[in-house]
Amino acid sequence: MKINIIKLFTCILVFSIIKTTAQVGFFIPNPAQPLHIDAGKDDGSTPDATKISNDIVVTSTGQLGVGLLNPVTKVDLRSSSNERIIGLGSNTQSPTTAGGGAIRYNSSGFLEYSDGEQWIALPLTPPTKALVNANKSSAQSIPSAASTVITGWAETVDLGAGTGGDFDPSSGIFKAPRDGFYLVSFSITLSNGNIPKNTFIETAIESSQSSNNIPVFKTINSYPAFQAGAVSNYISGNCNAIFNLKKDDTIKFSVRHNIGSARNTLNDSKLNNLSISEL
Repeated sequence: MKINIIKLFTCILVFSIIKTTAQVGFFIPNPAQPLHIDAGKDDGSTPDATKISNDIVVTSTGQLGVGLLNPVTKVDLRSSSNERIIGLGSNTQSPTTAGGGAIRYNSSGFLEYSDGEQWIALPLTPPTKALVNANKSSAQSIPSAASTVITGWAETVDLGAGTGGDFDPSSGIFKAPRDGFYLVSFSITLSNGNIPKNTFIETAIESSQSSNNIPVFKTINSYPAFQAGAVSNYISGNCNAIFNLKKDDTIKFSVRHNIGSARNTLNDSKLNNLSISEL
């Protein structure tokens, strides 16, 4: 059985369109413009800003309004809705083909416009790069022959990701706010005590990102022998690294030693510190 497309379309119009003089309304009895679509079917006789936010209109001069009834530009999105944005995608058109005034999204993360001859990057205000400085003046017990994450830091700087907060001083874990390279430095000092022969202290910076990275950077200070039978002193270590991180990858800082007994971190903030700089 053949279906007459014209008749079918006419039936659809009868049930979904109400006509008034020189105006067409979809799902609305009183269109406000020559073409008015109430996508939410909720305007009623007295629509408010929330109901109008799902409307689309076209004026007699060809101005398109999305979420408002009286557009004043060729395309007007300035409604009460908090979704009044335009989504632009990337494309492979030449600037000549796209024409002057065209805008596109570059997959590298910025917008470009065409002047008819070339794609030109729009001026950017770069995001604040992550910068963390912290120190530690409280004692933390570091047992022998076990790797211990250093916690309980005191931040002096934490910038980036809009309001900062990339570093959790309580857990001692940093979370990358975006993809990029990060320069990391870490130093720690343990309190005074006996240092046996053939012992070491290891400081480590560990990343959760193992792809394209050395996942753990370590520095070892060793004490192989002494002229005296026993030596008592502070022991310390430091480590530096550059990581290629993805967004939400983490970094943590740890210490391990084998001096035979637990040793506290020295309660001196000048000798226990870390820094993280997004490059």
